[in-house]
Amino acid sequence: MKNIEKYRNAFVEALEIEEDEVGEELVLGETSEWDSLGHMILISTMEEAFDVSLDSEWMSEFDSYQSGLKLLDRLGVDFINE
Repeated sequence: MKNIEKYRNAFVEALEIEEDEVGEELVLGETSEWDSLGHMILISTMEEAFDVSLDSEWMSEFDSYQSGLKLLDRLGVDFINE
């Protein structure tokens, strides 16, 4: 499975939303599923899916679909050369 698919699936699994609801416009707090509890579940799901560890500073930076991609890129997850 490609990393972008794993990324999108993490949102579907953690937030219990439909795949067509996952996209660049998805932002923390703008959907009832991505609340503070959903955020922690999503972070845990991302850490497991990509075998990374997010510190508390980075957790607060992860507040949108796009910021999550940038964060994982900094942690060495490649979305471009798949």
